Amino acid sequence: MADTLAHRVISASVFVPLILLSIWLGGPVFFVLVVGIVGRGAWEFYTVAATAGYRPLWRLGIVLSVGLCCYIYFIGSSDLYRVLLGVVALCLLAGLSGGTERYTANTMLTLGGVLYLGFLGSAPLLIVQMAGALHREEAAYLLIGLLSCIWLTDALAFACGRLWGRRKLVPSISPGKTVVGFVGGLVGGMVPLLLYGWVPLFGMAELAGLLFLCSASGQLGDLVESAFKRDMGIKDAPTLIPGHGGVLDRFDSYLIALPMAYLYIEILGVFNR
Repeated sequence: MADTLAHRVISASVFVPLILLSIWLGGPVFFVLVVGIVGRGAWEFYTVAATAGYRPLWRLGIVLSVGLCCYIYFIGSSDLYRVLLGVVALCLLAGLSGGTERYTANTMLTLGGVLYLGFLGSAPLLIVQMAGALHREEAAYLLIGLLSCIWLTDALAFACGRLWGRRKLVPSISPGKTVVGFVGGLVGGMVPLLLYGWVPLFGMAELAGLLFLCSASGQLGDLVESAFKRDMGIKDAPTLIPGHGGVLDRFDSYLIALPMAYLYIEILGVFNR
């Protein structure tokens, strides 16, 4: 236990500053970060599925997942729905190469991995693109705040759950999650309100609503990944970061929280004011 905790602290002290620096630098550096998360996460997703006995088209899935990120970064998102139509059709057709045995499961897992990792995982690129060059610095502060919200949510949820948690949140999916931990996570997720002065386009209430949504949906995103792993019969995704598991284990909250944040910001029209 002590060794695991030490690994977690050491790994976090290295990776967290690198991630924050990549966000601040933006451009190609930030793009490489997102593609790395999406590509590795997709590989882990398909590896877990293969371990459970399925045979998704993992090479196609990874290429399409990374390809979605590339399309958004280099071309934009105005015609993204056309690309998604092509992705769905391609996965359905490519699945025929494996015959009819478990065709539905294998094809849906291939497509699901692309949508889960490639589409949802590209949300940070969409947020930066929505902000535009005029608000590049503010978008960087916003993403730093959102990731801080996710990390603080995880930390406070874990601590409060360990100290005071009794009633289980969803024991059939994640036996360790508690109601108190969930509420504690929501409190931790509000700490980035201290960044309010750095994102002046947001009103205080708007930013509080964004952080609350990010914190709550991030915790639900954790449950989504837990349900997937439990259904596949494994405990952890293939390890990448010592003490932290794989990308799926570390960025499961990100995969739901940041797309929800993107929708919230787009509905408010913050960057169009």
